[in-house]
Amino acid sequence: MAFYDRMMSIDRRIIFLSVGLAVAIPIIVPLGFPVQISEETMNFYREMAALKPGDIILLSFDYEGDVMAELNPMAVAVLKHAFSRGIKVIAITTYAGGTGIAERLLTEAANRYGKTYGVDYVFLGYNPDWSGTMLRLGESFKATYPTDQYGKSVYEIPIMKNVETYRDIALVVSISGSALSEYWAIWAGGRYGARVISGNTAIQAILIYPYYKAGQIPGFLGGLKGAAEYEKLINAPGMGIRGMDAQSVAHALMLAFILVGNVGYFLFRRAKRREQK
Repeated sequence: MAFYDRMMSIDRRIIFLSVGLAVAIPIIVPLGFPVQISEETMNFYREMAALKPGDIILLSFDYEGDVMAELNPMAVAVLKHAFSRGIKVIAITTYAGGTGIAERLLTEAANRYGKTYGVDYVFLGYNPDWSGTMLRLGESFKATYPTDQYGKSVYEIPIMKNVETYRDIALVVSISGSALSEYWAIWAGGRYGARVISGNTAIQAILIYPYYKAGQIPGFLGGLKGAAEYEKLINAPGMGIRGMDAQSVAHALMLAFILVGNVGYFLFRRAKRREQK
């Protein structure tokens, strides 16, 4: 077999194995590629950095397992940033499948930073009526969530003692794989004056820009790149940076395979023209 034939006929198993290694190795051993900070990520960071110890944020897990790889790094980074600075977290989820995700990430972050449930953070759980939930929280947190995820009355939970409406929340953070961040901005922000920032999948982020430019969402994270940028800003490298390293290497490898195939094809064409002469 001629060299150009081998270039055009690379065994697919070699391609699959190469791509697998290109993704796995940077995740296991981060390569530390440069991360350029976008304006929207910087503004998201500034909103979080402006909070003071003792302030309370509402963190809404507006996603399920299908977008965990893209959004979990954002949620983890928000929890790291909050807990490391003494900021308290009231967490909810607007998706039934988000319950397990929220519980795991909250518990892991709380254990890492020595936070106490009920004092430093609470998980109020899932409410099936997401639109009604956003609106009712503007009237009464306690009426909307009489108990936490585990059935304990919110009147017995210290962190909830002085929380009645959005006015008692310093910031609403929506980590979303759908349009729910937009509704947080419209209802919690537009109707009740809550300050809303968001983390969104890359495909959803483009729809956030009108709200960002209008100042309704003063900062947001767009996709895995946004998560990596935020991790860099808070000096807490995680799966966002690792994921971007893996993505970059995999993209470079695919371009290399495309280049090899095209070079092989042009060599093949040149050889055929020579034979015809």
